[in-house]
Amino acid sequence: MATSPTARRGAGSAELLARLISFDTTSHLTNVPLIDFAEDYLKGFGFATLRADLEPGKTNLVATIGPKQDGGIVLSGHTDVVPVDGQDWSSDPWTARESDGKLYGRGACDMKGFLACCLAAAPGLASRTLSRPVHLVFSCDEEVTCEGVLPAIRRFGADLPMPSVCIVGEPTMMEVVTGQKACQAFLTTFTGVEAHSSQPMTGWSALSEAAAMVVELDRLAAEMRERGDPYGEFDPPYTTIHAGVLNAGTTSNIVPNRATLSWETRLLPSQDENEIRDRMAAWVSARNAAMKTRFPHAGIETDNYVNVPGLAPEPDGEARSLAMRLTGSNRTEVVSYATESGHFQAAGMSTVICGPGSVDQAHKPDEFVALDQLAQCNRFLGRLADTLSA
Repeated sequence: MATSPTARRGAGSAELLARLISFDTTSHLTNVPLIDFAEDYLKGFGFATLRADLEPGKTNLVATIGPKQDGGIVLSGHTDVVPVDGQDWSSDPWTARESDGKLYGRGACDMKGFLACCLAAAPGLASRTLSRPVHLVFSCDEEVTCEGVLPAIRRFGADLPMPSVCIVGEPTMMEVVTGQKACQAFLTTFTGVEAHSSQPMTGWSALSEAAAMVVELDRLAAEMRERGDPYGEFDPPYTTIHAGVLNAGTTSNIVPNRATLSWETRLLPSQDENEIRDRMAAWVSARNAAMKTRFPHAGIETDNYVNVPGLAPEPDGEARSLAMRLTGSNRTEVVSYATESGHFQAAGMSTVICGPGSVDQAHKPDEFVALDQLAQCNRFLGRLADTLSA
């Protein structure tokens, strides 16, 4: 692929962000055109690149500069964005608009702003003699399952050197975030037996079973609130359980034969990741045993379709120390939203979250990132280049 004029001369983070926003990388679409652009740009500065495919049309880019050795630094961000459907934007979400010190567009904050800063840092990194490699990871499908990055992570320690530090650039207002809750999402399907509403005892209501499960989830949620947060940092300070969507029934005079319940839990990093799942599975098993004595074809099944590991705070972690030095901050934070950071930590890398923009702007119409946040991130990455070439 020919090197673009932009790659040959380099570009500022705002200019690069505008280019990244122009790619519609809504999660159900391909991210390959954006990856093509980023790979072409980075190759123009001597980065070695590879792609780690998730599925056709979805891929991860890993771009490396510096010595071929273990102990490098990963800068990671996802390329996919949430949909704009049904949102009232005041301008085209795929055309960057600058106004009052802010740059608007889908993904400006979550999280193409960080990717743009990484691209803008490429010339500076390439011009240094680095003591450790820097690996840029541009991932896919974070907004769907947070598992799209796994094919890229698996390359480290296999055909790529094993890094020791990862900085995930989700929007934190450039504060250093050392912990996040785990996230598990479930879809439970209830198969009942239809009957006339005047004779409900001759059927088995899928809706009633779903309602009973909501009650059990609420009971378990109250137990988690009482247990609290041993870290004393998270907000809210406990594991949460939430029933989000319940669909059931056709009309009031038919006992419903089908229902679905979508629910999730956000677990403290210290909590056994299997506890909520296993306790609800035991509850389902008991309900199924009672149901199937009368109606063998009725039953309840649960699909645990999202499993995002938590990020456990590392009081003496290398990533924490490095990020605090680069930001000049003397404090850290934790968050309750999900990111890919737990996957990097689980792979053996000391990991933190730190990036430009506020999560308060994410997923909303007229999403934006403040230009001074991009400038802070640019300085952060410049200091990283200085540190690695000192």
